[in-house]
Amino acid sequence: MKKLRFFNSIYTKFALIFLGIWWLLNTLTFWVIMWIMSNSVFSELDVDRFEFHAEFQRMRVATGITFQVSAIIGTIIILLAVRKIVKPIKLISEASKEVAKGNFDTQVIIKSKDEIGQLAADFNLMSKELKSIDSIHKDFVSNVSHEFKTPITSIKGFAKLINDGKLSADQLQEYSDIIVNESERLSLLSSNLLRLSELDSKSIREQATKFSLDEQIRKSILILEADWTKKNLNLDIDLEKISYLGDEHLLQQVWLNLIQNAIKFSNQNGVLRVSLHKSDGIIRVDIADNGKGISDKDKQRIFDRFYKADKSRSKDGNGLGLAIVKKIVELSSGEIYFESELGKGSIFTVELKEVPG
Repeated sequence: MKKLRFFNSIYTKFALIFLGIWWLLNTLTFWVIMWIMSNSVFSELDVDRFEFHAEFQRMRVATGITFQVSAIIGTIIILLAVRKIVKPIKLISEASKEVAKGNFDTQVIIKSKDEIGQLAADFNLMSKELKSIDSIHKDFVSNVSHEFKTPITSIKGFAKLINDGKLSADQLQEYSDIIVNESERLSLLSSNLLRLSELDSKSIREQATKFSLDEQIRKSILILEADWTKKNLNLDIDLEKISYLGDEHLLQQVWLNLIQNAIKFSNQNGVLRVSLHKSDGIIRVDIADNGKGISDKDKQRIFDRFYKADKSRSKDGNGLGLAIVKKIVELSSGEIYFESELGKGSIFTVELKEVPG
């Protein structure tokens, strides 16, 4: 078994190839020289010229020794050179085993600028990306656990109080409402997680239909009428009449989520602005508020799953809305970005490519 492993080694393969070529060329060169010397005029000299024959023999012996020494030195040099070539490959192999064990801090230090150096750089990049993904995965599991644990604990606690039967009618109503609200929160969380899972795996079949995008946005605003009426918001609506070919159900989730967020973070008696325009084949939707805005620290993570910029509103959502929005927009071959300034509000922009149909 060890013998087989020895011959499977890349070091052995390189060494055998280079040594085979080296010895073949040396042997051919040696015998060619011997043949030339054997057929030279020295062999035809008169017997009386013995010193010439002796010199000829000495030259043959010296040539043979020189080639043997040269071959041995060349063999050693080749073995050392091959070892140096193979060493970084072994380092990458050992590092890959560490990564396979979950040690994503593993880095390979190879300073060469050749293909092996590029391979090492790519390996280090892969290790770094895997570490980032692993961190996101751990955060995701931790956040899911936290988001489920909080409402479940609340439901359990208030259910026990109700079960004791020592509550007044007002307390019973209050606690029952809390249980209903927390149950709805759990249901929404489960639905959003399922939706994200489906979007990540792209298991949702694209049901592309042609529909009126301006009417869809207008309908979304009407659905949320109770929310913006409660805050007494002034509406600034500018919707160009546009038809769009895409998944109508998924895109409505985008507008509902972005408009609901704009309402949530708007100031009382503020302004909610929604516009829809098309230019050079690009459909642009702007949804803006004049609320508190987003800090520079939060801007980098605003689309992360479970991330909530406003911790004081931790019970108003689960931090999945914008992650879902971004995923839907990306699946629609669009882009989403935003501009925000503290104290002046935010504007979220969705750009979609006009699809002929």
